[in-house]
Amino acid sequence: MSTTLHRRRTRGARLMAAVGALALGVTMTACSSDTESNEDASTPTTDSSESSGEWPRTVETADGPVTLDARPERIVSTSVTLTGTLLALDAPLYGTAAQPPSTVTDDDGLFIQWADVAAERDVEILYQGEPSLEAITAATPDLIVVSSSGADSTLDQVELLSQIAPTLVYDYSDKSWQDLTTQVAEAVGAEERAAELLEEFDSKVDEAKSTIAPALAEDNTVSILTYNSPEDSRIFTDESAQGRLATRLGFEIASVPETAGAAAAGRSDIIAVATENLPLALTGGTTFIINALPEDADRLKADPTLANTKSVQNDAVHALGYDSFRLDYYSANNVVDRIVDALG
Repeated sequence: MSTTLHRRRTRGARLMAAVGALALGVTMTACSSDTESNEDASTPTTDSSESSGEWPRTVETADGPVTLDARPERIVSTSVTLTGTLLALDAPLYGTAAQPPSTVTDDDGLFIQWADVAAERDVEILYQGEPSLEAITAATPDLIVVSSSGADSTLDQVELLSQIAPTLVYDYSDKSWQDLTTQVAEAVGAEERAAELLEEFDSKVDEAKSTIAPALAEDNTVSILTYNSPEDSRIFTDESAQGRLATRLGFEIASVPETAGAAAAGRSDIIAVATENLPLALTGGTTFIINALPEDADRLKADPTLANTKSVQNDAVHALGYDSFRLDYYSANNVVDRIVDALG
């Protein structure tokens, strides 16, 4: 266990001991504007002059509308994907869930594209893997954010979480990171910050699109996938965050024949493709590999079963980095830079 994770868990344990008598059944029906009972040296505070919009407000979520009485000042995220969005918005994020360490995370289980930002802001790691209602309760949040899809979803525990604090459910599987950022910004009163982020990124994308346009003049089709051979691979559709970004850069997402794969259950952003069907599924003139390094691109190009695919014959197979698996403000900027480096 890393020293950072040990420090955060120790601090979390002290908080849990201090509020151990707090029952899980306590209902907090709205964010309170009276923060005197929650304020301590580690509690993020927000000057009311920085608030955006008016409160109370009702926000739309994947689980229906939720009314918030005041701007949240102590947020807990049960979704590592949503944590990146909250950090980019400078939201008062107190604690977050973490994943078991992997290629896309640091040793503490935080996504590598923003792990250093979370450390600088002293964001608590409440748990890794399976959600801990005790740790979330001990954090005394005034807002909890939850994803409805993906490995970091705690949708089945929303009813219990709502007894701790107002709980907002977001579906990131069917929208771009920009749409998700705008939606979350409304809930945390960070609309102005969201506008700044999107304007900055739009300028970056416009410049990148101009730079790579000559490379796309003859064939702008692209296949985007996680190359998992010999296991099933996942191909990203035009409804995925990666597909939407590629489209904005001037690519056309290559179609996948129905005989090659099927959409994952409940998902419109990915198509599961068995190894034997991958030659039929990779129809793009270019292939981008998600959650991959250059050696993974070399491995795909050396796969004899894929030797006749268009992108391999074009020598146009590119890895987009480990942080390309979940796009947010931080990783999307990194991915654009890598695409420009590959094609510019």
